[in-house]
Amino acid sequence: MSETSTGPLGPAGNNVRRNIRRLREQRRWSYREVEERLARAGRAIPVLGLSAIDSGERHVDVDDLVALAAVFGLTPGELLEPPADCENCHGSPPAGFMCMECETSGLHEYAAAEAQAGN
Repeated sequence: MSETSTGPLGPAGNNVRRNIRRLREQRRWSYREVEERLARAGRAIPVLGLSAIDSGERHVDVDDLVALAAVFGLTPGELLEPPADCENCHGSPPAGFMCMECETSGLHEYAAAEAQAGN
């Protein structure tokens, strides 16, 4: 398992990163506690790896995503969702725009609308 990033995080990676941080902080779990829960779930991520995920320096692979979702009692899809608690866009920026507060992109809605208009 690589502990380094292969490039900047995209919108989904940023959603995962922000959701993990928010959930960890809401539950008042330390990185050590998340590490222990992940180890019990069979997917150990060391404290330094969790810190790197939190800061966007480490990508979350599919196996990490599944384990993190299980630890937080969510589905992987829920970790991929934009953060609905953003006071600026509420997780849904206008199509074609990016929220400067939470960095959620509305580009996929724009692309879907353009594709549908082309049909």
